[in-house]
Amino acid sequence: MRNFYIDKLNKTINFSFEVNKEISDKIKNADYNSRWNPELKLWILPINNWTRDTIKYIVSLYGFKMIDKPQEKDVVVDYKRTEIDYAYLKGLCDSKDFLYTPRDYQLECLGFALEKGNVLIGDDVGLGKTFESILYTEVKNMFPCLVVTPASVKQQWKEKWEEITKGKRKVGTIKSSPKKSDPNNWDSDVCIINYDILGKKQGRGATLKFQELKKTKWKTIIFDEAHFLKNKGSIRARASKMLTNRDDVVLQMLTGTAIMSRPVEIWNLLKILKTDELIADDWYQFIRRYCGGYKGKFGWVTDGATNTIELNRKLRESFYIRREKRDVLKEMPKVTKQVLNVPISNKRDIQKATTNFIEYVKEAKGEEAAEKAMEAEHLVALGMLRKLSIEGKLKAIEQYLRDWKESGVKLLVFGLHREQLDYLSEKFKCSLIAGGMSAERKREIVLQWQQDDNVFLFGNMESAGTGVDGLQDVCSNMLITELPWRPSDLVQAIGRLDRSGQSDATTVSFMLSEETIDQEMWSMLEDKEAVAEAVNKGIDIKRQNSGMKAVIKKLLKKVK
Repeated sequence: MRNFYIDKLNKTINFSFEVNKEISDKIKNADYNSRWNPELKLWILPINNWTRDTIKYIVSLYGFKMIDKPQEKDVVVDYKRTEIDYAYLKGLCDSKDFLYTPRDYQLECLGFALEKGNVLIGDDVGLGKTFESILYTEVKNMFPCLVVTPASVKQQWKEKWEEITKGKRKVGTIKSSPKKSDPNNWDSDVCIINYDILGKKQGRGATLKFQELKKTKWKTIIFDEAHFLKNKGSIRARASKMLTNRDDVVLQMLTGTAIMSRPVEIWNLLKILKTDELIADDWYQFIRRYCGGYKGKFGWVTDGATNTIELNRKLRESFYIRREKRDVLKEMPKVTKQVLNVPISNKRDIQKATTNFIEYVKEAKGEEAAEKAMEAEHLVALGMLRKLSIEGKLKAIEQYLRDWKESGVKLLVFGLHREQLDYLSEKFKCSLIAGGMSAERKREIVLQWQQDDNVFLFGNMESAGTGVDGLQDVCSNMLITELPWRPSDLVQAIGRLDRSGQSDATTVSFMLSEETIDQEMWSMLEDKEAVAEAVNKGIDIKRQNSGMKAVIKKLLKKVK
């Protein structure tokens, strides 16, 4: 049988047929990036203006029949235990006299970890991944334990561990440059260190910054926000790999966003977790099967997404546990999202900048090539369009906040550009959580907002979007004034309010303008989220993947 189907996600046509050199040569010669994928058992040909006529010719000449793209059922995994198992796991926790009684889903995670060993805990933001990892380490008595985490939540980890164990556990934080009066205590049961000081550059490679990291025989290593390790060439990733080369250390990774946009992002996590062989024989098999990978003109191309449901199923069967908030917290109110389309004050400037950008792209690349423009080449120009967007919306945002203030109801406001955040923070005399702040200062701001009458708290999405807890105790309303490139950043930001402990329905308002790049950014984020959901949650992809190139393409069409 000679069949083909269109892969809209990866923009390819996939041919299946018996061995036939004539057909293979025709496909191979049609485009430089045509290839045979040994994992998918398909001949793959990119769809573009240059290949369309050849595709029609091949289909007609050799009698290919079009079929629907094979679909897989969404992955549904039940982690529930028997009544005897729940009783046993609860007994283990009771014997430790924790401050909190774990919920059933947290006991399920404990049982999963006890069964599997090295695990990736991918529970939704706000479900208590920190608590779940502490339960496992305490119950198994796996000390000394090393926790590697972003700097912003280092102190929070210490407070949480001491709180849960009622101060019985000796917990210390590791500083980059400790003082003689306050040295690093490597003899603590739990040592907490941030990614930034885990390693240091050495020649062309990296090494561990502290000798104690290498000398200490850690029983458990916990990597919080493990997606920080996706880049295998980074110093933090190289240093983490050095820490995990012993066979007798138990590893835990915590992240609600293991995949932020592409399946290839999880590979280095699997290598550090030492679970890669449970998914694929090697990197080449992984990228060919799950990334549609192939060797292009300038090296391996791994930005595709294939067999995503199969990948999710294999991850869950082996070491990955993930639950959605509303699957386990039935009593938790739902999140309501709404888009507020607002006017802008700099329409002429935005139109001029958009036109200039598009003309620049077309002149430099040609219209067809412009749609495939390399992301890095236009990052600065797109950044200017994003900056003009927030500048144009600032008056509308200010008016919205003045009106909201009359209600006296607390509102968490997220943005990205520091200049506008500083302005709003000063204008309304309310605190701002932004880059450069210590974890202690962020915590002080949260505690103060919990107690004072200030209506607003402003936050930079990158700084306040992770590692900030307690806002849900006093607030259920959020305003997002700008859109990030990654859907995971939105998930993390919304998770500041939509998390365990929230008693009211959370409302998230997006302040966008159809006259700016917001519209293209919104569409792009929806598309990218589909790929992340396919692998992280086991949900089939229904929309096309996208990125910066898609924003450029939409902008090109916008002015036609």
